[in-house]
Amino acid sequence: MSTDRFLTEAMALPLSERVALAQTLWQSIYAGLSDTEPRQAVQEAIRRDQELSSGSIVGRTHEKVM
Repeated sequence: MSTDRFLTEAMALPLSERVALAQTLWQSIYAGLSDTEPRQAVQEAIRRDQELSSGSIVGRTHEKVM
């Protein structure tokens, strides 16, 4: 399957399935890293994502950040 076709089909999934797919892909990237520093950055991103997903923190909009 081509990347374009995969992306088209993935974007047609319900939101919850797209989130699960994105998390799985992200974790596979994390698992494939060998360098400590990038691995720590990915670990921090996963931690922050979990905080946002759980509602324990509230993020800022793109407009507020800019």
